[in-house]
Amino acid sequence: MVAWSGCAATELKRINFCYRRAMAEPVELPTERLAPLDPPPALRRLREEGPVCRLRFSDGQIGWLVLGYSLGRALLVDSRFSVGEIVQPLGDPEVVAEIDRIERSMPEHKGVLIALDPPQHTRIRRSAASYFTVRAVAEREEAIERIVAGRLDAMEEAGAPVDLMTAFALPLSSFSICEVLGVPHADRERFERPSAVLVDPGADADAKRAALVDFADYCREVVARKREAPGEDLLSDLIVADELGEDEIVGLARQLFEAGHETTATMLTLSVFTLLSERSRWDALRADPEAIGAAVEELMRYLSILQMGTFSRTATEDVDLGDLVVEQGEKVVVSIPSVNRDPEKFADPDVLDLGRNAAGHLGFGHGKHMCIGQHLARWELKVAIRGLLERFPDLDLAVPVEEIPFFGGEHLLYGVEKLPVKWQAR
Repeated sequence: MVAWSGCAATELKRINFCYRRAMAEPVELPTERLAPLDPPPALRRLREEGPVCRLRFSDGQIGWLVLGYSLGRALLVDSRFSVGEIVQPLGDPEVVAEIDRIERSMPEHKGVLIALDPPQHTRIRRSAASYFTVRAVAEREEAIERIVAGRLDAMEEAGAPVDLMTAFALPLSSFSICEVLGVPHADRERFERPSAVLVDPGADADAKRAALVDFADYCREVVARKREAPGEDLLSDLIVADELGEDEIVGLARQLFEAGHETTATMLTLSVFTLLSERSRWDALRADPEAIGAAVEELMRYLSILQMGTFSRTATEDVDLGDLVVEQGEKVVVSIPSVNRDPEKFADPDVLDLGRNAAGHLGFGHGKHMCIGQHLARWELKVAIRGLLERFPDLDLAVPVEEIPFFGGEHLLYGVEKLPVKWQAR
């Protein structure tokens, strides 16, 4: 009998694992949920079989779906993977391919951070990073509180019931990014409307093409206004510094407008639903507002509104990640809902524990493409939830939980479409 050395046995185990996974029938990205606050149960079943499986993308390509926390975190910081070629596991493949082709042909694409690799990504991100540090965002807390107070006043004046998304969450996040970029609050429709079309899985190629053009035209108008009359804002500073080209500034503006409002509004609305759907959660934070910061982190982990890593990654060479070997040219997607519920990282991951230390969750991504606005989003969520607790301590759902409409499916995000809420008039 041949005695295998420890290294040889480990290598054989790795080969067997890779072969078994490689030969398995590729799955399509699971999106069907049985409970509104839990990821698709198929993700858990797949993760229990191993941290990665074969994935069929919308265009028929076969790649990998990462389900385990450690592997997902490692992949997101690995410089051997590129974000250059966008292939999505969801959506009409012809529409996805057509819109990707159009976006790449547009001159401002060279400033869209989430589609760039170093060194271009590093240079452009560094130029804007100072506006999104913890210190810079903390200095803007008064402005965020002013916006929150204004939306609370508007809610109170309108009277219950109201849709929390349209009356509070969406204008709050939109007004915040307006102030960072130095545009009037009245401009919100100019970026909200095309953003909504671009992420709508039901919109056809013509609608998305028109939205891309409208969005680019608006961003160019904004940059032109800033050149004529600079103010105290990010875009003005970029123009004055003269380190980025015009197309780069326009592309960066588009990404900040787009990412700076929709994800935060979705996260805030779903968080409030989560707190109100089990009243003890809301009451616990009302009794201990100092716990809001930790609660926001746990909600980010537990809800994981990004249904996948924002974009797929492509291996630029053969990459050995433990048990997984990704061949050059293969696509990989990290399932954020799955990695944030991995029991190897978080004890009792399917339990929402508002007192948990959820540090290390991947709700904002990880590595060089980690959300540049993460600290701003955290402040907005904390100030908004605190404001709602103080102004409307008896806030409640205005309809039964079963009547709350959710969106997900082939959408990049998961959340509630509308959240009718009520309170007792004072």
